[in-house]
Amino acid sequence: MMGFPRSNTLSPMTKDAPEADDLSTSQGVPAPSAPIWGVADAAFGTIFAILCVLGWTALVRTVIIDPAVQVLGAYLAVWIPLLGGVLVASFVRGRRSLTLDFGLRFTWLDLCWGVGLGLLARAAVSGIELATSGRVAGFGVRLELPTGFELWFGVLLAPIVLGPLVEELFFRGLVLRAVERGAGVGGHGSGDDRTDRRTRVAAASVAVLTSALVFALLHVTQAATVSEAWRSGAGSLVFGLAAGVATVLTGRLGAAIIGHMVFNGVLIAAVLSA
Repeated sequence: MMGFPRSNTLSPMTKDAPEADDLSTSQGVPAPSAPIWGVADAAFGTIFAILCVLGWTALVRTVIIDPAVQVLGAYLAVWIPLLGGVLVASFVRGRRSLTLDFGLRFTWLDLCWGVGLGLLARAAVSGIELATSGRVAGFGVRLELPTGFELWFGVLLAPIVLGPLVEELFFRGLVLRAVERGAGVGGHGSGDDRTDRRTRVAAASVAVLTSALVFALLHVTQAATVSEAWRSGAGSLVFGLAAGVATVLTGRLGAAIIGHMVFNGVLIAAVLSA
């Protein structure tokens, strides 16, 4: 049940475990001391989200739908499966706490981590785009911006605030921790500290990579063209790797969520200022 040394990294199943005994539901029923959610929960949420995205895309292409409803539906098609998977995992199969199960906590240090993470990831993605296509998405392109609900919700609130919270809860919360547990963390140690540490490092590495790949896959399914799929997939993979590392190092989702907000916000600011 050991994780990485607490001073510099995450022990996703046990970092907050002592507090679990104090947790109870409103009916006074004690929450389970150890979660039973795992890779199957993460896989179900991912597949359900992809199906919802593809289904909504097909519906929009065949039925005339109000633009505001299209915007709302596009986000809900992603958020409902992801958030539903997180809530079921935590409140049905876990400790009934998003903090204990998935590390939903913020500290002032996460603000520094997050801003740096978001800026560095956006710079890296911009470099990749410049090297492969000769231009950076959002910069030097004048677009006709929407108004009303489509602007304040679809361009500002959803991608900068709500989306990062929901997506990080699922990908760096549920997916990363489920894969890390399944890959070795949470089992009985071998008794050899060096071997156990290598196992934990390997499990964390697999978890970070897997969560980033799944994150990128979901964004690729939302793309309308091949070039958009490439940009979205590459950008999501780069940010997913960075957010996963930050989550492992801090043991919290705060840095990843703030970094995600900054990562999206920089792009939107570039579009709005063009």
